[in-house]
Amino acid sequence: MNDLPLLPGNRFSDVTCTNFIVPRTLSFKNGHRIIRLPRFGIGQTYKPNVQLTEDEREILTNFQPELIYGKVKVQEPRKFVPATVFYDKKVLRFYGYFKQTVYESPLEYYRVRRVIIYYYLEDDTISVYEIPYKNSALNQGLRVRRHRVSKNDQNESYNWRDLNIGQNLAIYGTIYRLCDCDQFTREWLESEGIELQCSELIPSDPYTLKLMEKNEIEKQRTGHSDLKDILPDLLTKQSIVGNKQFNTMDGKVLRFYAVLDDQGQQCEIMRKFIIHFYLVDHTIEIRETHQANDGYDPIGIYLHRQIVPKDSTYNIKSYVNLFINKHEQEKICYLKPEDFAIGRRITIFNRSFFLHDCDIFTKSFYHQNFGQFDFTPIDINMKRYIKPSIQLPPVPPHIMFGKPEDTIQNVKNLIPKPLKRDRIKLMENEHRVLRYEAVMESVNETDVQRKFLIVYRLADDLISVYEKPLDGYGCLTRKFLERIRIPKPGFFSVSFFYINFSCFPTLQDSHPDAPIYYGPNDFYIGARIELFKHRFVIIDADRYVLKFIEENQQQFSQHVIDSLRKKLCLNNEKDEQNILSFPTPIRRTSKSTSCLPNACITDSTFCFCGVEENSNDSCCKLNCRLCSTNFTIPSMIFDIGPLNFFPLNSFNFSELNFSFLGQR
Repeated sequence: MNDLPLLPGNRFSDVTCTNFIVPRTLSFKNGHRIIRLPRFGIGQTYKPNVQLTEDEREILTNFQPELIYGKVKVQEPRKFVPATVFYDKKVLRFYGYFKQTVYESPLEYYRVRRVIIYYYLEDDTISVYEIPYKNSALNQGLRVRRHRVSKNDQNESYNWRDLNIGQNLAIYGTIYRLCDCDQFTREWLESEGIELQCSELIPSDPYTLKLMEKNEIEKQRTGHSDLKDILPDLLTKQSIVGNKQFNTMDGKVLRFYAVLDDQGQQCEIMRKFIIHFYLVDHTIEIRETHQANDGYDPIGIYLHRQIVPKDSTYNIKSYVNLFINKHEQEKICYLKPEDFAIGRRITIFNRSFFLHDCDIFTKSFYHQNFGQFDFTPIDINMKRYIKPSIQLPPVPPHIMFGKPEDTIQNVKNLIPKPLKRDRIKLMENEHRVLRYEAVMESVNETDVQRKFLIVYRLADDLISVYEKPLDGYGCLTRKFLERIRIPKPGFFSVSFFYINFSCFPTLQDSHPDAPIYYGPNDFYIGARIELFKHRFVIIDADRYVLKFIEENQQQFSQHVIDSLRKKLCLNNEKDEQNILSFPTPIRRTSKSTSCLPNACITDSTFCFCGVEENSNDSCCKLNCRLCSTNFTIPSMIFDIGPLNFFPLNSFNFSELNFSFLGQR
């Protein structure tokens, strides 16, 4: 069939073939697109392989396309650059204007205000800046800060494709007309395929044109007059001198280095300043040189440029100057160059400045105009100012309500604060108490027989008084005075009246506004202590008082130490004699125990073990025998000396392994 010619009537298709499906050559494998060569023809008929000749195989194996087409140029991929870096410092600038309507004005109906619109390609932000004009009395400068501006209600921001010459840009209710742009903006937009329109002229402001025409007319009127005839009449002697000074001294400034001489203030930091004296108009400017962490505000100008009078009462901005006549103002003396010199103190508005150095121009100016001057700089670090003590305002008298210390706190602080206690003193003397025995000095005979115990707390200087029971009355010790700080006699307030108690010349008088309280140095043998109109005489003291005084002799006077040492040493000798000569009185209580421990007592008649005394005048512990089981433990009180306020109740004899003769 294949050999028959292609003539009409010859059929080349197989009549028996009923399948005409085209074989599939494109498929997927493991997610990748692959191409397969067809093994069968249309209708799934076998397709014989095309056999190549040896010449064709040789051509395919030896084929080199580089010899025909050349080497393929492999382009390196561009380095990735973020848009923020690529468009950094690239800004599109447009020139435009907007019209502002003026209401209720017969001179103008609207104003034309020129603006510059900046578009930042880095982050698609826009800022609007108005070109300022002098004496316009309008809020000019930055009108819209840099940020993304929405262009519709869908919160879509303006893009650089929305900007073109001749278009209106609506930003927050103001319509800006874009009239022109710079060269960079024009080239960049054209490179992005945007065709820019022709530039437009910015219309002029009608009111500004009227002012310019008015000024030109005035210039034409005065231009025809002869200035030679007018100037001599207008110029005065003062103006001629001022013009000469301006022409010769313009730009010449004297510079002095100074420090603030604040002797009245307790300030350790030395504040340094630079004083500029302008020779053209004799004005003064002060600048402060700040140091690191000096604690002052970082403001450079301490005093703005102005003329400074020698007398600080005539301040330029003060109310005194408002009511001064012109003739009186001419009499005011202002600071001049001859008032400045190294080593002087200059008072500027009640502030004293000490000049310690100047620059080279200042030295040459003074040498040429004022002759010889001492220009040796002064070392301010070596100079020490003698600062006087601060004079505090007088404290008002005590209001007779509360303590005098509370009145002082109300004076020092607007909001009263509690007094600060000496914490170190409280911790060191927490449990230290000095006890004295005293008698009352009174005309009444019954009060003379009364004995008292004065307790002085070293932690807070509080004094409390207890009355000892009299023999035969059977009452216990009772409190006579609650703990309180007691001032020394003098002008002391009682029931809102001032009463003078100056009957003791040995004590220092105190005042209710500055009271002097009793201290440990005021208590000694024979001392008279006055406590709220009650006078006590100290006749004895605790042994711990002498121990404390000997440990802290620098806090007490010598006569206090001698009086206590003499009295307590004498009492000690008497106590030892009484204890050795008389048996110790014992009061027994019913406390059952199994046995009395092997303790030793002086007198054999009172020895519970029934053991004889040895040569050391005490019982021998080794020879003591155990007591019976029904023995009772005594409760003992030792009567040592005239002070009987150290009871020893309920001793635990099981822990005693020594003789308690004379022990407390």
